[in-house]
Amino acid sequence: MPCRALTVFWIATLCAASFAYAAPRMIKLGAAEIAVEQFGDRGPVVVFESGLGTPMESFRSVAEALSSCMQVVLYDRPGIGRSGPRPEQGPVTAGEAADRLGGLIAALDLPAPRIIVGHSLGGFNAQIYARRFPKDVAAVVLIDAASQFEPEGAFVSTSKFSPGSIEALEDEGFDLGVAAIAAEPPFPPVPLIVLAATDHAMPAETEKLWLETQAKIAALSPKSRLEIIKGSGHYIQTDKPDAVIAAVIAAARAAGFATGDCAH
Repeated sequence: MPCRALTVFWIATLCAASFAYAAPRMIKLGAAEIAVEQFGDRGPVVVFESGLGTPMESFRSVAEALSSCMQVVLYDRPGIGRSGPRPEQGPVTAGEAADRLGGLIAALDLPAPRIIVGHSLGGFNAQIYARRFPKDVAAVVLIDAASQFEPEGAFVSTSKFSPGSIEALEDEGFDLGVAAIAAEPPFPPVPLIVLAATDHAMPAETEKLWLETQAKIAALSPKSRLEIIKGSGHYIQTDKPDAVIAAVIAAARAAGFATGDCAH
C-alpha cells in the first residue's frame, strides 16, 4: 500500500479532530465495542470502510453530503478512533475485518443489498466482504484501494509503525490477506467503481505502476469502471470529495436504486 507516511499524519489529525463531534453509538459485538455514526433515513444503505488505522472522520463530509438521499454508516474498527480495544491478538486480516463488518451490519438491521465503499486498506477489506457476503452487496466503490495486485515491495514506505500498534497489526495482516486471496470466493458481478489518485509523492514510474494495479482491481467485475482522479493524493475523500460523492451516487444508480433526490 502506498503513502504509509500520509497515513500516520492523517491518524494524528483525525483523532485530534474527533473530539469535536457528538458521541457515537456504541455497538457490542462479542468482546468488541464498535463506534458507529449513521446519517440519513431514506434511500440505499452505504457503508464506509476506512483505511489503515484511520478513524471514520476522513469520510465525514462525504457522509453528510450523501445523507440527503442515502442511509450512510460510518464506523471505527476495534482499536481505532472511538471504538474500544481490539480483543484479539496478532495481525488484523481482511477476513477478520470483513466478518466483523458483517456482524455489525447485522446488528444495525439495515436493509440489503448495500453499497460498500472502501479506502486504501479498507478497500481490500471491502473486496473481501463483497466476496464473502455477495447477496448483501449491491455495488462497491473502491478509493485508491490496496489489493492483491500490488507487486511485492513496489510501494514500501520508510515509515514505521510502533510494534504491536493497531496500525502495525493491520499492516501485517494485509500481507496475510493477500496470501490467502486464492481461497476466497470470487468477486461478485456487481457494479464496481474504482477511484485512483495520481499524486502520492512517488516517482513517476511508481505512480504509473499504482494506476496499473487499480486497473486490475477494476477488472474484477464485468460492471466496472476506473476513474483516475488527477491532482488528488491518497485521501481522495478529503482532497476531491465531490469525486467520491459522484462515484457513490453512480454506483447506486448502476445498482438500480433511485437517485433523483441526490443533490450532487
